[in-house]
Amino acid sequence: MSFRDDFLSRESILKIFLIFTSILLWVYFYVSSKVSLNLLIIFDLPSMVNTFFTTNFLLFLLFFPITSCIIIALSNCSNKKLDILQISIGIILGFLVSVLLFGKGGAFLLFGLFYLCSHILLTILAYHKFRERGEQKTKLFSISNFATSKISLLLTISLFIIIILLIYPHQKDSAHTMEAGIVNLFVGDDLSKWLGTSYSISKISTKSAVEYIMQSPEYRALETSTDPKAENYVNFIEDLSVQLSKPTTEKDISQAYGNLNSVKLKNQILDTIQSIPLMVIIEEYFAIVFAILVVSIVQLYFTIAFSLLGLLYVYLFYKLLVRDDTYSKNHDLISEEECERK
Repeated sequence: MSFRDDFLSRESILKIFLIFTSILLWVYFYVSSKVSLNLLIIFDLPSMVNTFFTTNFLLFLLFFPITSCIIIALSNCSNKKLDILQISIGIILGFLVSVLLFGKGGAFLLFGLFYLCSHILLTILAYHKFRERGEQKTKLFSISNFATSKISLLLTISLFIIIILLIYPHQKDSAHTMEAGIVNLFVGDDLSKWLGTSYSISKISTKSAVEYIMQSPEYRALETSTDPKAENYVNFIEDLSVQLSKPTTEKDISQAYGNLNSVKLKNQILDTIQSIPLMVIIEEYFAIVFAILVVSIVQLYFTIAFSLLGLLYVYLFYKLLVRDDTYSKNHDLISEEECERK
């Protein structure tokens, strides 16, 4: 059968259609969940919870590995060029139609490019893995385990590069945005409780220090001294002890912090954070630091999705859509080619 006939065969058309459809499926749930890098940079915790703990995002996590598993299960590994052509057409159509349907922009297309390259490289690696000698019964598991681990690694590297490319042009602004988001998380618009707690902690610390001074032998000696300076110091400590024993009022807090409001406080905290030497370094390399943080979390998901779900998906698609006689024929052809080369 010619290359053209193989490409126009029912199995080939089905493979392209399944790749195309599966991409539309997980892209739909990704878009519906409203996940984005900006959401992580802004660090709005309530919005993050409402995004990552939703049914749409959970379905996205479940469906995302399906495309890769279809590619692994339906690649016959006897015609590398045909597999690459089928995969390329299915992925390109999937991403282009997704852009038209869901209005995704350049960042999504950039991911699509890396996604395509990752799966082309996956096909080449799986092709050479398939040609290794091994028992037919264990071949499917061996290739599936090998391929799912490799696509997990390839997608992790791709995501790392993409995040750096997207964040680097404005990494300092992004760093300041994340810092502001973290400050907003701990310092709300209503400072009354925050200032009251801060004043109470400060008051308790000061009272403990005063009590320690009053119980010291040096202070007791000053109490019996006739030196005017010593008497003034003793009177000052006693007055301070009396003031610290009184209940805290809003007037006390106001006098302690003046007309401090949330905006001033947040700005003061941000100025303090940005003056820390470590934060200066992080701002300078924020794109890399942020990429490492995101990829560390995503890698955990990839490990679970492709190592557990991936193997199950590959097995199901293979059993449902691949004929065992086709697998045996391809395996025999490869064995014959190896014998001829020897």
